Amino acid sequence: MRALVLSGGGDKGAYQLGALKKWMAEDLIEYDILCGISVGSINSAYLAQFPYGDPKGAWEKLNGVWARVTPSNIKKSWCPFGILSSVWKTSVYNSAPLQKWILSELDAKAIQGSGKKLRVVAVSWNTAKSYVADETNPEIAKWVVASSAFPVMLNHIEIGGEQWSDGGLRSVTPLGEAIRLGAEDIDVIMCSDPDLFPSFDPSTKAIPGRLLRSLDILTAQIEIADLKICGYKNDLAELRPEYKKVKIRVLKPKEILTADSLSFDPNDIKRMFELGYKEACELVPG
Repeated sequence: MRALVLSGGGDKGAYQLGALKKWMAEDLIEYDILCGISVGSINSAYLAQFPYGDPKGAWEKLNGVWARVTPSNIKKSWCPFGILSSVWKTSVYNSAPLQKWILSELDAKAIQGSGKKLRVVAVSWNTAKSYVADETNPEIAKWVVASSAFPVMLNHIEIGGEQWSDGGLRSVTPLGEAIRLGAEDIDVIMCSDPDLFPSFDPSTKAIPGRLLRSLDILTAQIEIADLKICGYKNDLAELRPEYKKVKIRVLKPKEILTADSLSFDPNDIKRMFELGYKEACELVPG
């Protein structure tokens, strides 16, 4: 089985879309398994709605979704006073537009009937535990909303009496889910390279600046840990015959895509899309 694993990254999901133009629309690669977190869960879930036989058509539908992305379709201020009004809210922005969009357009029945396996990951604010929703879940659209609720910046969603948010709090790239499902070939598209960091002025004293730097470092470490999972699996395959080796192809941007992954600026989206396509074309075929 072949799996597609898509990481989180806000508007950097456009880089994934560009890469998939090469792999799905041109190379006509079919994926049995789709796993995603955050924006990767949105891209994965949309692709999971379409049955086998037309990967190009599935990509074109996802491309159509991204063609409608604007800042106002994703988030808005809580009131006319702007970001300062979010002090008494649980998130900086009100992401009701994004939530409404996902809930109205994701078809649970189409996902169930496509024959593809889907995995999206969310984290509970209540318990700090992860939950993995699959293609059989009738509330899969809600779980995609949960997985894409960027912590603190976008508002959470309540499911089953708990508050749920972005799965990236625990795992940036859900590679382990694809391995658990038995994937033998895995394509991973990351929205950042954990070895690349934006420049930082060490004289910075403001807490917000150092907090964001801390998040960059922690996220990079989570990404590295995610990728090591595949290495451990292949090490086990050398020792235990019941384990099979996994063939993995990882695409990650060769540059920092954007400093603000929630800007959703059309020009940035176009640039990241083109870069994703270019670098997917340059990657050695899997």
